[in-house]
Amino acid sequence: MPLDDRILLFCLVTVSAAMALSISIVLQPQEHNGLRKWASALTLESVAWLLFAMHGLTAPTVSVILANFLLSSAQAIKLAAIYEYRGLKFPRWQCVLPVLGNLLIFSLLLHRNLHEQLVAGSFIYSIQMLLILIALAQDTASRVGRAWNLLFSSTLLILTIYLLRAFNIPSSQQLFASLPISMAPHSILLIVILSAIGLCITESMGFVLMIKQRSDREILTLAMTDPLTGIFNRRAFMANADKECSIAQRNGLPLALLMIDVDHFKTINDRYGHPTGDAVLAEIARILTSRLRKEDTIGRYGGEEFCILLPGTDENGALAISENLRQAISAMPLTQGKSPVFATVSIGLTVQPPTDTFFSPDFAKLLAAADAALYQAKRDGRNRVVLINSLRTAITQPEH
Repeated sequence: MPLDDRILLFCLVTVSAAMALSISIVLQPQEHNGLRKWASALTLESVAWLLFAMHGLTAPTVSVILANFLLSSAQAIKLAAIYEYRGLKFPRWQCVLPVLGNLLIFSLLLHRNLHEQLVAGSFIYSIQMLLILIALAQDTASRVGRAWNLLFSSTLLILTIYLLRAFNIPSSQQLFASLPISMAPHSILLIVILSAIGLCITESMGFVLMIKQRSDREILTLAMTDPLTGIFNRRAFMANADKECSIAQRNGLPLALLMIDVDHFKTINDRYGHPTGDAVLAEIARILTSRLRKEDTIGRYGGEEFCILLPGTDENGALAISENLRQAISAMPLTQGKSPVFATVSIGLTVQPPTDTFFSPDFAKLLAAADAALYQAKRDGRNRVVLINSLRTAITQPEH
């Protein structure tokens, strides 16, 4: 028994409803990532397709006006879902006006011919698809993921279908002449409805996977970031340091490592309290970060210690940068209020030269040398920079 378009529309109803139900089941009550709105949109779509499939069995006001109103409302809710995913307030008029326009147009064209209804409705749906594409294009953070590409390309294909129908391209006249209201079997219509089923799945999967990819990025960021200072934690810094060490060795470039320790930090905690101590560390991390290049790497090594990698920086350059950082921290108040807190830092510095057999591509050796330099800076009186060069001799930049 051949399939007719009514059966295929019921398949589309089933797919939309199943997608809506699946998303609703896995939703968490506290989630505000647009999934709840997307599930609601799929629910409205399934009802709209059901009403289209029942054309001829129900009054025209139901199978035409109400069905198109629900379908247009579903697209408006999808637009709102994308804005909620981005953490933005959705533009109410962009959501409401196309729906009201759809309702008005189909009310006026209720007793006109089918072709006029299809063309007018297609313009409305095209505008809604375009608004969704614009909202997606503005989300630069998600554009790097394949899920975004899936959602964007699916929406673009839907827009293309509506534009072909709206502009009544001769080659597409037969393709869309009876979609979705006429129930006459048609091989081309079968392909169109099957495409609609596929696009319903890929569009929704794209949105769901885009949320998952963002969650994965956030989890990875949390795993790599020190929560107090917002810079790399020790684990992430060490992983990046091993790569930088090998790159420097392979390309014949120097690599400088700074170990920075806040002087008398225990005294700050004891005198002002741990919240003030945390504020001091956060401000020091901000000062350090603001004075580094994009290619430099900074991390919180532990407690009041920070590490900085300076790729392509020789001893003279590293000494100048270290001294600049030391002076910047000692000159700035590290907390706000009537009694600002000042602090100094000691910096241990070492440089992996391009050609030095002692420094193989092993970051542990570089770290040990920088730690020895930091210990020397502490022993020499703090608030200073000490460099241990490739010959294992100490060069001290004393406090000025």
